[in-house]
Amino acid sequence: MKRNTTLLALAMSGALIAGPMSYIAPAFAGSTPAASTQTKDSVAKATASSANKQLLTTVNDAYTSMRDVRAARLALFDGNTDMAGKMTNDAIAKMKSAQASEAKWGVTSKAGKQGVTYVPFDSSIALGEDFSVTPDNAKTVSKANDQMAKGDAKGAAETLKSGDIAVSLSAALVPTKLSLTHLQDAANLIKKGSYYEANLALKGVEEGVVIDQWALNDLPQQAGNTQTSQTTTPSAKTAG
Repeated sequence: MKRNTTLLALAMSGALIAGPMSYIAPAFAGSTPAASTQTKDSVAKATASSANKQLLTTVNDAYTSMRDVRAARLALFDGNTDMAGKMTNDAIAKMKSAQASEAKWGVTSKAGKQGVTYVPFDSSIALGEDFSVTPDNAKTVSKANDQMAKGDAKGAAETLKSGDIAVSLSAALVPTKLSLTHLQDAANLIKKGSYYEANLALKGVEEGVVIDQWALNDLPQQAGNTQTSQTTTPSAKTAG
């Protein structure tokens, strides 16, 4: 399975803006505050190209599965039940693949259920709520933006930290085992023509998502990243 090289953004206002987290916000966390003009001009957005430069490995298939869940619910709302069934089956396939990677990329959640392993599928860097660009920190911010543009999220975070700028990482996590139960229920209900109940089952998948936030010195451990650091070269881009 490919390791997801997530699009990250340095959100100068402290809000989680741009990047994949902009998908999560409408579906799970409510609307995201709009960024100021200065923030839009300051934020660098780029797809990371080297997996070992990431702060947290996210799983592509889990992300795709969540998109399929949303598409299935919209199809049910529109009365397109055939499409809803197809998207639900696609979501099942992707979630099974994500579950297979759980041993490598799974983490425990602070906001989720105890004893349950979650798979990260989306992430974003955020700065302190009271942060603003000043003449004193402008060079640090510029350097961090350059690093982000090159896909070096870890380097950008360290640069900001060295400049005494508070940095945190937020991620959306999904419990794959529980999600598969909901998805399989939804697929069976769609076959039976129980579309209202199927929508509730799909909603259960979305409601199972939690958002966790960590300081840089408190990031969750992922077995796959530990293995990669010990057994692969810095250019490694895939795992599993």
